[in-house]
Amino acid sequence: METEKAAEKFVQNLLLVMPVWNSKLVRPFKDSLNGEMSLETYYCLETLRSLGVVTMTELAQHLKVPKQQVTKLVDNLYQYQFVERAHVEGDRRRISIRLTAKAVAYLDEYYLKNTAFIRMLEERLTEEELLSLNDAILTLKQILPELN
Repeated sequence: METEKAAEKFVQNLLLVMPVWNSKLVRPFKDSLNGEMSLETYYCLETLRSLGVVTMTELAQHLKVPKQQVTKLVDNLYQYQFVERAHVEGDRRRISIRLTAKAVAYLDEYYLKNTAFIRMLEERLTEEELLSLNDAILTLKQILPELN
């Protein structure tokens, strides 16, 4: 019974946090991408980084988007030499995708290139608030994979 109450409280809090999360974090982060890439492209790159080598179908499942949309994203990333494609051994119809070293280097340096979001956080939050927010994100990073 306690678990149900905790889950209900979580949903109530989530519904309160989501609009603020979107307006105060997601939208400013998206704006900080400076039109260089879409948020979806950024998600795709980070997902590929965390998964390593995946098929197009697996990538679509992880991104929760249709395979056709993933194909367009991957085609775009391929043009920038951010992904490598290879046929899966034993099934030439299946294609595996992985990030190139160029993409990894780009992601590693990307946050330094677009510092507007970082500056906004530093201007609006105290050091203690930033540490608390970071702790909350690390907790989410640890727990969210359990929702698969």
